Amino acid sequence: MAELSESPQDEYPDAIAEPKKKGWSLVWLVPIIAILVGVGLVVRTVLERGPEIAITFKTADGIEPGKTKVRYKNVEIGAVERVELADDMQKVKAVIRMSKSAKPLLVEDARFWVERPRVSGTNIEGLGTLLSGAFIGMDIGKSAKARQSFEGLDRPPLVTFTEPGRTFQLRAEQLGSLDSGSQIYYRRVSVGQVVRYEMDKDGNGLNFEIFIRAPYDKFVNSETRFWEASGVDVELSAQGFRVESQSLNSILSGGIAFETRGNPSKAKPVGPDTSFRLYQKRAEAMKVEDVEVVSMRLVFNESVRGLSEGAPVDFRGIEVGRVSSIGATVDQKNGQISMIVDIDLFPNRLRSIDIKRPGKERSVREGMDLLVSGGLRGQLRTGNFVSGQLLVSLDYFKGAPKAAVKWDSDPPILPTIPGSLVKFEQQAADLIQLVGELVKKLESLPLEQISEDVRTTVKSLDNTLKTVDSTLKTVDRQLADDSMLQQDLRDTLREVSKAAAEARALLEYQSRHPEALIQGKAKEE
Repeated sequence: MAELSESPQDEYPDAIAEPKKKGWSLVWLVPIIAILVGVGLVVRTVLERGPEIAITFKTADGIEPGKTKVRYKNVEIGAVERVELADDMQKVKAVIRMSKSAKPLLVEDARFWVERPRVSGTNIEGLGTLLSGAFIGMDIGKSAKARQSFEGLDRPPLVTFTEPGRTFQLRAEQLGSLDSGSQIYYRRVSVGQVVRYEMDKDGNGLNFEIFIRAPYDKFVNSETRFWEASGVDVELSAQGFRVESQSLNSILSGGIAFETRGNPSKAKPVGPDTSFRLYQKRAEAMKVEDVEVVSMRLVFNESVRGLSEGAPVDFRGIEVGRVSSIGATVDQKNGQISMIVDIDLFPNRLRSIDIKRPGKERSVREGMDLLVSGGLRGQLRTGNFVSGQLLVSLDYFKGAPKAAVKWDSDPPILPTIPGSLVKFEQQAADLIQLVGELVKKLESLPLEQISEDVRTTVKSLDNTLKTVDSTLKTVDRQLADDSMLQQDLRDTLREVSKAAAEARALLEYQSRHPEALIQGKAKEE
């Protein structure tokens, strides 16, 4: 057997181990991209996620997690994530996720409320939520300080921060028929409303915060006067019968009106939150406030029934003062009672009477002395005949006895003259006395004898009237158409007519034959 020949060892090549090349496989590209996309989405979600805020409400009525939205100007800017009890267990806390764009709106004075249907007085609010459901409304504030926890309002604010206009303060003694939301009128146009009111801590009055929309807020100035314009204001005073009212809405729900007293061009502008007094009536609000007041006294020896405190002191149609008090005094010498009427005179109005002297204005004392020396006197007059209310009148009376102001008295006494009512009462008393005397004279007459004679005369007259009536009936029967008198009268009239015809024929024959009066009538051929 042939031996296998052995090949030399160098005839077989040696295996050489080469290191494997390192690299990423395309298979891993898909999960890596998915991871990167997921991370990007997470980062984007985190970055775009808005802030979380908490709002506390008294009740969770109308708030549902995942459904109730937060709206500003009817744009959704957030949603309620959950509702839980507050820490005090008395309120509820709504945790809300806001959108990122709403972050600048979350400032310290931002306000939130639940918008739902409400009926208040003559206003109906939130009717749109009947279909869309309740939502949380928002009003942005003016603060620059950020905030994440808020106290929700019970009802929507009457005025938002973005509405143009200004707020003012009013001071009143009582609430009257006003309420939050009551309208404010200027020349009977609704220009604002009452925002809120609160009572003083001492309980002596109330403070109102009102809002007047632009451009009407420019009509509020230093001479502006506010008064309550609720209902119908009816006044029957010595100055007459007066009825004032605003719109029908103010009559039903109350309101406030304002107006500028005097010349608006001379009034000074005022800033926001300026405080004004709220008057009860327009007449009281528009009265000129007289800084200078002079007290004087009038003494009357007559009744002051119908005169009341606050009644005007009139000088020929110009109100120059007001009655401040009414009283009485007894003269210790003769026991006569006199009525005391104290008045407040306004010298600024009295100066409208020309009592100046060249180059210098007279003082009040000089002016009053001059007026009284010219015949000025005080007198009670009827200001309203319907109500019988009186006023004090200052007027000139010719022939009045000389008098002067008693400046040594406190207050000074102004001379008076009896009123026309006293003269009327005296005339009435004289008339009553005259009637009484006439009644006494009538009582002294023999009225029984006179009445008996009158009855006899009336009886005789009655018999006479019966006789006349019988005679007239007889005449009526005689003049009837079928009576004998009427037939005889007709026969007589026929005979008279026949005789008249024959006489007429005779006269006609004589006119043709005048000789017949001598010769007689010729024989007929």
